Amino acid sequence: MWDKLDIEVPFCAEFVNELATSTLQKPAGWVDPRHYDFQLFAQIDMVDGQPVITQVKNMKWDTISSGISGVAVGFFPEGNGFNQWPHVRIKASPAKILQGHNVFGSECLKQGTAQMWAMFAQAFGKIHAHLDIDQARVRFTDSTYSARISDFFSQKVFKLFESLATAKQKVNSNYMDEGYLQLGQGSEYQRAKIYRKYQEVIDDLRDATKRRNQYRIDILSDQRLQDFARELHRFEATTGHRKFESLGIPTRLVEFIKFADWFQSVHKIPLCRYLWELAFNPLFDQIEGHTMKNVDDTHVKLKIDSEFIRIKDNGKLCKRKANAIYATYRAIKTEGYDTLCAERNKTFFRNVAHLEEIGLSRAFLKSLDPQRPTENIVPFVQLIKIDFSAQRPDWYVEPRAGFSEDFRQLRLVS
Repeated sequence: MWDKLDIEVPFCAEFVNELATSTLQKPAGWVDPRHYDFQLFAQIDMVDGQPVITQVKNMKWDTISSGISGVAVGFFPEGNGFNQWPHVRIKASPAKILQGHNVFGSECLKQGTAQMWAMFAQAFGKIHAHLDIDQARVRFTDSTYSARISDFFSQKVFKLFESLATAKQKVNSNYMDEGYLQLGQGSEYQRAKIYRKYQEVIDDLRDATKRRNQYRIDILSDQRLQDFARELHRFEATTGHRKFESLGIPTRLVEFIKFADWFQSVHKIPLCRYLWELAFNPLFDQIEGHTMKNVDDTHVKLKIDSEFIRIKDNGKLCKRKANAIYATYRAIKTEGYDTLCAERNKTFFRNVAHLEEIGLSRAFLKSLDPQRPTENIVPFVQLIKIDFSAQRPDWYVEPRAGFSEDFRQLRLVS
């Protein structure tokens, strides 16, 4: 799915005061921010005890809010360090502005782009009227796919991917507390991010509750949505304009969307999946031979005990169930899953279900080699399975742009 679109749009030359230093290769100019419908702030000096406005600047970034999500707008009347021609930047998650969340979404950009553009045009009419819309260009996109990884193994997966970073890639990691890892931070070519999705949904719901936004509360509190997000780990590829240029992919927005249509018709996969594979396939190739060793028995026992030891009415601990589950785990390691499964013992299957509850998948239990009972080995590729056919639930409906729904009415910025 497309999870972010970052567009840069220049001002038309007729509205720009061009600088003497401007060239065809590096155009430079400015527009007066006071002529436009964007928030400003002023530097005020005191002269003879009176406030005097000595400098007026725009706030650089503002947000167009709707009932379910927002679009970030950057206004650069004097350009910036990368582009000295006055322009705006428009950034949003197409999924969020269409459906209020990005747990899953569309692999087509058209509806999300239309929604972004309509919101911007409605909120900033004066700026929009002076922009060279035909020259709007894509600066960055996020393409995202997910895998279900048990919390039991989550940190080990983060740690492995962190170890795959090259010397040139800046790493931003906070997976111990927030479940987030980024390789290649700041790159204008390509970045790879991994993060847990469920906690983000809960945090968004808390924010919506705090702001008393009933539309977002209704969307994010949907039990089906929350259930789908559980144990979901996002593998997100950010592709920058420099990478597009190196691949020969046009960055002019109109051409980019046409190219995406052509790419899917010819190659039979969405462009966002191709861009995702460019970022993640080299990483997955590196872990093809990796195994995860020594998920030690002590760790497993502590996890079982924390879930299944209970306190009796008389205050004593009851460990019978926990001990039985752990005994089943040990039996699998020594005798093999298939051998025990063939006995068709109901207690065995019941305890396997309990082991699955603490994050030990059936695939993992089957991978335990009874010929090497002191080792606990599972291939990482077995833990991280990106199933492209299961990225969205069966109740998913492709969203459409528009303002007919009440929750999409803009709260115009002042």
